[in-house]
Amino acid sequence: MARTMGDPAKRYKFVARIKFWRRSRVGSDITLGVLKYKMTSKQPQHFQFAKIKAFMRRALKDNYNYSGTFQEAIKPVLIIAQIFALMPVRGIGSKFAEDLTFAWSSFRTYYALAMMISFGITAGYIVAFLTNVSFDFDSVETMMFYGSIFLISISFLQLARRWPAIAQEWQAVEAKLPPLRLAKERRSLAHHIKMITLVATTCSLVEHLLSMTSTVTFAVACPHWPAHPIDNFLYFNFATVFHFVEYTTFLGLLGKVINVLSTFAWNFNDIFVMAVSVALASRFRQLNDYMQREARTATTVEYWMHCRINFRNLCKLCQVVDDGISAITLLCFSNNLYFICGKILKSMHSSINDESKRPLRIFRLVPREYWCDELKRFSEEVHMDTVALTGMKFFRLTRGVVISVAGTIVTYELILLQFNKEETTAFTC
Repeated sequence: MARTMGDPAKRYKFVARIKFWRRSRVGSDITLGVLKYKMTSKQPQHFQFAKIKAFMRRALKDNYNYSGTFQEAIKPVLIIAQIFALMPVRGIGSKFAEDLTFAWSSFRTYYALAMMISFGITAGYIVAFLTNVSFDFDSVETMMFYGSIFLISISFLQLARRWPAIAQEWQAVEAKLPPLRLAKERRSLAHHIKMITLVATTCSLVEHLLSMTSTVTFAVACPHWPAHPIDNFLYFNFATVFHFVEYTTFLGLLGKVINVLSTFAWNFNDIFVMAVSVALASRFRQLNDYMQREARTATTVEYWMHCRINFRNLCKLCQVVDDGISAITLLCFSNNLYFICGKILKSMHSSINDESKRPLRIFRLVPREYWCDELKRFSEEVHMDTVALTGMKFFRLTRGVVISVAGTIVTYELILLQFNKEETTAFTC
């Protein structure tokens, strides 16, 4: 180190590297503090501890400071995804999209592949149970559950390969938008996504605990091995698979792990679609609020040109995101459509289309003397474009589609209830 500091040319390169590291990463002062401590070995021992304490205070403070970017808002969602063997992307803890990478030779990918194969094998055994043993509604529901989980794991693995490029495109579009002025606005998106994740994960946990309670009750009432309650629970938890495979405690525990991961992965599919929808809608809202603040003032052609370019960039971003998650959107919509109609209105509440049409109301606020050809072209583009997520291009997630589907399901359920009532009456007679 003394030799490096003695040569002026090498010392300049060394300082330049430190400055580059300071610019490129957040919270690197602790690294610089350690370097300075090594360079000045005569300083007291408590100097390093003071630097560490300062870094910890700054780290705690940074946890409550938000820049308002999508990358920092989606971080908890991606962390949960990787816990449940989905989205094996590296660098999700960084605030910079360029730090995201995907590699086949990583533990995350191996973990995701192993669980994907497990989901596929489980779905195969359930199909065999349906065709050879019992074909009933409960078995079909189980088959749909594990079959959809297998498809979801494949879809997220494909998305993980494209996610670094999508995140970088998102970051580039965000950088050109009007800045968020208030701290409340910068932390709004992150808090919104955290609340969605917390509520949905809690509901998933409660649902799984209730399912476990039902399995325990059945295992106590009809034990397979009266003297082994834990083995009874594990056996009935994966009874369709153990019809073909000899039960062991290890396989029972493995089946429970697969069941837990698949249950939370099922709900994470909804969480991810909701988080992406909320984030895209917030970026349109950010631009719309900016235009609404300036609509009644003296605007120029350049102003509206800049707004139109930002709007067009958001439309392109929505298309890029849709190309990456359309299969996930289709699976999410189909699963909810099959299992529960009320969940559609909660999980698929997508306001992207509403926010993309909001400029039409804003344009009505512009005084007549400030209308120009650029604003007219902007208005025509907003009117003609249909910006929304799609399910593999089969349908667009707009408010009208969601309400129509919900109404159709309610009608269908009423018909089933009517038929069920008639069958019950006939059976009673």
